[in-house]
Parts: sequence; structure tokens; C-alpha cells
Amino acid sequence: MNKTIVISGVTSGVGKALSKRFIDLNWEVYGLGRDRKKLSGLSNSFGSNFIPLEVDLMESDSIKSAFKYIELKANNIDVLVNNAASFIMKEFVKSSYKEINTIIDTNLKGLIYVTLEALKIMKNNSNPSRIINIGSVASTHGIENQAIYCASKYGLNGFS
Repeated sequence: MNKTIVISGVTSGVGKALSKRFIDLNWEVYGLGRDRKKLSGLSNSFGSNFIPLEVDLMESDSIKSAFKYIELKANNIDVLVNNAASFIMKEFVKSSYKEINTIIDTNLKGLIYVTLEALKIMKNNSNPSRIINIGSVASTHGIENQAIYCASKYGLNGFS
């Protein structure tokens, strides 16, 4: 039986590289991302073991829907990798409420919601499951012009 991994933020960087690595290991990869076009491109490149799911981590209903689908198709999750993140480098006083919400809702609340939904499926898994939260040095100390991002990553540490 193939193992199942769910990875958020698969359309670039670490998430994309992790997806490729686990597909090479013959795992079934459920890739969460916002960009439908990029998800489609990955699906074409990675093949049938990659299941792209268009998910907006700022929308709890979008997350719930994705995990209902995963539970129906996979019936379990062996590993969850919370990788998605939003980043804006800007002087804090020049930040808008929308930018603040985007970063906090994606990097912290989205991660919490994804974990909540994944755990509902993982508890049915007879084998030990794992949750990996991708952090940042921004979770250990402040960085100039990254106050909101640092706050979101500090929150990730606290939640983890």
C-alpha cells in the first residue's frame, strides 16, 4: 500500500521539492495550493501519484472541503507537512490590515485549520502519523521589516 502525504504550499520552493521527492518514493501526494494553473502544471509533471487540490488557507471551508476529499480518497494520512506561507517585507507602520490578515490567516490560522482537519483523518490510521511544521529563523528572533511574518512564525512555534 502506498503511503499518503499532504503538503501545503506545493506550487514552489520547498513544497514543490518535497512533492517531487515523495513521488519519487512512490508515495501518494496530496498537494495543497492556491494557484490552479501551477497545480495543473505540477500534476502533468508529477503524474498520477500527485493529487492537486486548490485550497485557500485563508478560507476554513476550502480547507474542510479538501480534507473531506482526502478522507474519501485516501482514508488516511501518514504525514502532514505544513509548508505554505505568505510573506511581505515591509515596514510595519506601512502595512495594511489586508496584508496583516493575509500573513496571519495563511501562516498561522491556515496551519492550525489544516492540522485540525488532518488529525481527524490521522486518528483513524493504525500506523504512527507525523506532522511537520516548516518554520523559519523568523520564529526565534525579530527581523527588520518582517514584524508580521515573525509574529506568525512565533505563533507556529507556540502551536507546535
